[in-house]
Amino acid sequence: MRRILSLLFRKHPVLRFLMLPLAFFVFSGLFSLVTLVLHHKPSISSISPSIGVPGEVVVIRGANFGDEMGDSWIEVAGDRLSSSACLSWDGTVIKIVLPSTVDDGLLYVHTRSGTSNPELFANRQNIPVSVRERTDPGMPVIASLSAPQGTVGSVLTITGGNFGLNRNQSQVFFSWQLDSAIPRSGQTQSELSVIACSDHDFDYEFWSDQELRVRVPDGAVSGNVYVKTDRGLSNGFSFTVQNPAGTKKFGARRTYVISTEVSITNVVAAGDNILYIRIPRPVETAAQQNIEISSSSVEPFMKDYKGTILHQLDNLIEGDKKRIAHSFILSEYATDCAVNAARVKPYARTDSPLYVAYTAPDALVPSNDPAVAEKAAAIVKKEKNPYRKAEAIFQWVADNVAWTRDVPANRTVLQTLGALKGDTQDLSLLFCAMARSQGIPAVPVAGLLVDANRDSAVHWWAEFYLEDFGWVPVDLAIDAGTEKPERSFGSLDVNHVAFSRGWTEQSPMLQNSKIVWRSRSWATQPIWEESAGNITGYTSYWAEPKITGVY
Repeated sequence: MRRILSLLFRKHPVLRFLMLPLAFFVFSGLFSLVTLVLHHKPSISSISPSIGVPGEVVVIRGANFGDEMGDSWIEVAGDRLSSSACLSWDGTVIKIVLPSTVDDGLLYVHTRSGTSNPELFANRQNIPVSVRERTDPGMPVIASLSAPQGTVGSVLTITGGNFGLNRNQSQVFFSWQLDSAIPRSGQTQSELSVIACSDHDFDYEFWSDQELRVRVPDGAVSGNVYVKTDRGLSNGFSFTVQNPAGTKKFGARRTYVISTEVSITNVVAAGDNILYIRIPRPVETAAQQNIEISSSSVEPFMKDYKGTILHQLDNLIEGDKKRIAHSFILSEYATDCAVNAARVKPYARTDSPLYVAYTAPDALVPSNDPAVAEKAAAIVKKEKNPYRKAEAIFQWVADNVAWTRDVPANRTVLQTLGALKGDTQDLSLLFCAMARSQGIPAVPVAGLLVDANRDSAVHWWAEFYLEDFGWVPVDLAIDAGTEKPERSFGSLDVNHVAFSRGWTEQSPMLQNSKIVWRSRSWATQPIWEESAGNITGYTSYWAEPKITGVY
């Protein structure tokens, strides 16, 4: 072959001239092929959820996104999202926070290798809400409501079909409004979204396939009511929320990324054993929404078990080390209650589950103690108005009980009353105990207070309930790092992150197990750790939750 090619090149010199461009084209083709193999265009397989609201987390799954964001970017409805909207980015999964200006349209991933296929995204706030017949088999349908209007806490009967024989994870949504939001083009200066009925407030009273009974949730406004099941979202049905005693507004919004971590070391164990870890998770309220677990170092046994993330560690061995970490993302809203005290009436629904539960004594709030009840009665005197009674109790605690950090872990409400000093937990528990003793539903709230530097500390505040209005927040030491902390009655800023409201009742998973309870913490639950079997010792370290991102 070589002799033949040599002979051809000698007899036909033009062949030597043609070899150079031929080699160039072959090399270019090979280079393009290698580039195509090594640098695939990004592709999207799914986005979840495909219908969302500003502040919510959207997970984009697919391939060829690249190991990091770099100069890549996301496009939604023709708008390029800023890099701050991206929570995480790797080759197959991207997590973003929806900005307040997000609109309906196609979503793309752009990288150096090209542009992905589009996926359709819809802003839930832009979905038409007109009542229409649903013909999809199995989809929930609202046919009628028992009343066209009502107040917060009043019972509403929803009739229709395909609600399911049991509630399970199904929910009823009412309209919810954010004031002073950044408007999109052609829209007003407010955003209308939805809020679910609350298990904490006992809003779900009855559930069947064709009839539901719920209470109008705290924070609801006039708009549409929806039923959501595992089959989908029902049609919207118009409902007017009346506010005879005043208004509650939700203003400034902030999205937080919060990390928690638990370490288990120095394990002394042999044979069969089990260790349960219950990590508190933020609670859903009218002012704290869109709560998601954005990442986990270890997949939990149950993601939501009575307000906690439950981990089950089986058969630990001598010297074992375990680290469990989670990141949460949530939207926080400032709350401002404008109450017309003259229009607040005494409680009429005193047999409601909410009233019964949150006026009764519990493990945290000794509202039946004679000393507490006597002092509260002396403070309110002959006042009958619930709002004015709560205001008088708040003012007395603020004026007479000094804030201090130097408090024993096992300090009781009675000791706080006797010493007339305490930390934020003591102040909130004393307020709630006095309020409950006067027949005012009240709950202590445990969580975090975030400062201007994004540092956080364990903090406690409280809420009391007005019939036909909802929950009113109070904070007796809103800047507890100062000598004279500020106080707040009826409003709360976006710097409060709640992990629990009231005492989170829990029972042991096993008989004869060993229980660990953590006092003066960022959540109120009787069990944080539970061990059983042949485990004789271990060391646990609970790091206080940290703010790792603010948007």
